[in-house]
Amino acid sequence: MKNFLLLLSLLLLFAYTPSLAQTSCDIKGSVTDSTKKAISGITVKITFGKDSSYTTTDDRGSFSFSKINAKSLVINIGGIGYKTHMAKYTIKPDMSEIDIGTIILKGGEIILEDVTIKAKPVAIKYKQDTVEYDANAFHIQEDDRVSDLLKQLPGVELDENDNVTAMGKGMTKLRVNGRDFFTNNVKDFISKLPAGIVSKIQVIDDFGDQANFTGIKVGESQKMLNIVTKPGMDNGQFGGFGFSAGTNKQIGGNGNVNLWKGSKQSNGSIGYNIADNGAGISESRNIGFSHSDKLKDKGNFGINYGYRGGSNNSTSMQTVETISPLGKLNSQIENRSSSGNNGHNMSVNFNQVSKKVFLLSSASFETNNSQSQNSSSNLQTGLTRQDFINNTRANNRTPSFRTNLDFSKKLTKNTFSGNFSFSSSSNQSEQNVITNTLYYSSSGNLEKDSLLNRTVYNKGGNKQFSFGLTYGISLKKDTLLSRSLNFSYHGSVGLTNSDLQTYVLNPSTFSTTRVDSLSVLTKNSTLNQSLDVRYYQTGKKGRLSIGLNARPNLIRNEYPQEGNTYSNNYINVSPTFSYSKTFTSTKSLSVNYNGQNNNPGISQMQPVRNTQNLQNIVIGNPELKSSFNHSVSSNFNYFGKKSEISIQSGVAISATQNEIVNNIILIPDTLGAYKQETRFENVNGNYNVSLNYNINIPFKSRKYTISIGGNAGNSRKTAIVNSMRSFNKGYNISQNLSGRMNTKKLTTTVGIGYNMDTNNDNNMNAFNAGLAGYNLLLNTGQSFIKTENYHANFSTSLKLKILRISVNGSYNTSKNKNNTSTTSLQVNTQIHNFNFGASGTATLFTSYYLNFSANKQITRGYSFNNTNPFIINLGAEKAFFKSKVLSCSINVNDLLNQGNNISQQVLGNSVIESRSNQVTRVVTFGLNYNISRFGGKSFRLRKD
Repeated sequence: MKNFLLLLSLLLLFAYTPSLAQTSCDIKGSVTDSTKKAISGITVKITFGKDSSYTTTDDRGSFSFSKINAKSLVINIGGIGYKTHMAKYTIKPDMSEIDIGTIILKGGEIILEDVTIKAKPVAIKYKQDTVEYDANAFHIQEDDRVSDLLKQLPGVELDENDNVTAMGKGMTKLRVNGRDFFTNNVKDFISKLPAGIVSKIQVIDDFGDQANFTGIKVGESQKMLNIVTKPGMDNGQFGGFGFSAGTNKQIGGNGNVNLWKGSKQSNGSIGYNIADNGAGISESRNIGFSHSDKLKDKGNFGINYGYRGGSNNSTSMQTVETISPLGKLNSQIENRSSSGNNGHNMSVNFNQVSKKVFLLSSASFETNNSQSQNSSSNLQTGLTRQDFINNTRANNRTPSFRTNLDFSKKLTKNTFSGNFSFSSSSNQSEQNVITNTLYYSSSGNLEKDSLLNRTVYNKGGNKQFSFGLTYGISLKKDTLLSRSLNFSYHGSVGLTNSDLQTYVLNPSTFSTTRVDSLSVLTKNSTLNQSLDVRYYQTGKKGRLSIGLNARPNLIRNEYPQEGNTYSNNYINVSPTFSYSKTFTSTKSLSVNYNGQNNNPGISQMQPVRNTQNLQNIVIGNPELKSSFNHSVSSNFNYFGKKSEISIQSGVAISATQNEIVNNIILIPDTLGAYKQETRFENVNGNYNVSLNYNINIPFKSRKYTISIGGNAGNSRKTAIVNSMRSFNKGYNISQNLSGRMNTKKLTTTVGIGYNMDTNNDNNMNAFNAGLAGYNLLLNTGQSFIKTENYHANFSTSLKLKILRISVNGSYNTSKNKNNTSTTSLQVNTQIHNFNFGASGTATLFTSYYLNFSANKQITRGYSFNNTNPFIINLGAEKAFFKSKVLSCSINVNDLLNQGNNISQQVLGNSVIESRSNQVTRVVTFGLNYNISRFGGKSFRLRKD
């Protein structure tokens, strides 16, 4: 009996041991959307036995449960707009922690048994660094492209060339479902992808993949477009082949095929085209391929190659009116040029991202050879009476190589990151310049004819090595808040050399002589450094970064032939600050400060006369300092869930220390003419303040929308003429009001606007300084001319089953005026432009299409002769096969042959009118095979 009781006790003990051994277990994981972006505020529920527990994901998408006593549990993860994820887990006795990894939630409908529940789409949501638009809340037609959808999004603008801006900032980087998409270029694909595959559009302030991995987002962000596709639409084939021939000696063919299946992307393209553009034969050639995919479980890789070549001929005319305190200068410029180029580029990349390690590496090689010939003339009157006739031949060769490596490692609590890059480039050019300058007396008689024949050789190279290290110390990390202290160092070493040699031809002996004063060998070295200490804090709804940055830098220029060396040392110390707060999914605020060094270029520093343009001799300043730009920006976003009114606003303030500006020096000669020298100086006191806003008010489920938007700015720029400084304040205002009506069959938009610009902050490079007749005193810091512009437009489109008709019209008036009592210096030009257009497409017998477009333009105010063109285009197309992928067409462009190309711009203190010649009436025959298939479904996209 005693032994029996002992045996029974032992059996009961062993039977109960598993229960005694069952200890508590911790559960953790994270949640992302299909773009691999962390989702905050997602509900996570675990059920074990009769018990259950809830939590929500933090700002990083993470969640955790502590001390769960159970043998098994069921986890439910879900939120509005996402499919619910459900899974069952078994907890073994020896488990103290279960990491279920990253759960990817897919968007769309939530299906429970046979009942489909659809939540009302919320048009706009604000997250940290992201504005998200639900495509279901906007009106999309079957043949719409992504570009058509983008035009409806508040705060997003597209121009006629598909350039996209979001709240005034350009957007060039594209991803689909969080992955790089072929070339990553927004412009390349928004007109090729159908809007029907889109679930959501995300406009993201992108700090880079490495910042997304470490969670440390500092510095200046870039606008990125991410397209989230509908379930099953993350694959497709699109592109096509086309052959054409036309009456302007046009013949050619193009092919482009894109194969896409998630992370696997392949592209091939080829093309050849030749045509007479009115100035001569132009030719283009291209071939390329790319491929990217996963490399088993080790990461992703990509490779691409491209070749582009061709030739081009062009003719243009310009009239330039330049105002200065010395007087008014008028120029009549004609230019004829021909050019050719051949270029190759190749790149490879590899990236690997795991829970603990981030690795990104790439290498690229590029080479380009170009040749050009240019002949131009400039007849100048007013302030000076001179004529310039230039003939130039040039050859250039520019190979370059670049490689970089970025990595990050998450340690037990801390993080360690590094960045390394190396680049090398060289250039070799030969330029022959023949300049003929004609000087006239006040009575208009020719007094002197000066002819100079020069050959300029320029050989140079640049090597750049940069590296950076960052170490982050974790101060606190849980599901609610993360704090860290980060130390970083970044440095770059640059070595640049330039060998400029100038030879002059003696016309009597046909021998060349080297000109020592116009030749120079320059060796430039720079050391740029940045030391940064920063406190970083992030939570579910907010992020804060504050710190201190020091930037010691060294510039050294050596001129071996002269035996001179110039060195500049300087250091800039500035605070760093970044704050963002997402109050709710409909309201967010951000404030940022950044400081940035900008070193002077080698041409701005070399103290040798650059005489490639004899009317504008450039002389560098070896004592130049690096400029430092301070910039502060803030953005506020609001969306009313009930009213669906959205407000997006921003303010930006910038000021520059030691900004590098041109010092324009006019040198009179004995014949009453002027020559110009451009030197460089550092100045302080320049600043820019700008405000922008957009208010979008929808009605009747976005059937009607009203948008009010605009911007205003104030800036101060320094202009230096004859070493005399003047400070010019400028005001810029732009206001626009538009309305839109969307129905299944009819779309109508109307808009009015006003712009005012004092033209003291224009881009100098917008004017081609290579033309003979680089105008004296063309200086973007001078503010003499105010431009006012009023515009109005409307468009309406009727979409029926077999007929589509569009009508549009616009009126634009632009006035340039300067306030002066001196009659000879007055500028008062006004241009009126009225456009009325109509276009349509009719479908006959399901596979025949007739299309037309007509546009009448009436313009007043140009100095060029204007025919007020009436442009008519006609076309017919026949589609084959059930899918209509193959078609042949005939098109007549500009039936009446009235096209012209006239434009006007105000640049600094000059009004510039331009006209280029080209063939506009062309009859074209084409054969096309189009591919547009996504998720197993074919899309026939509307043509422009």
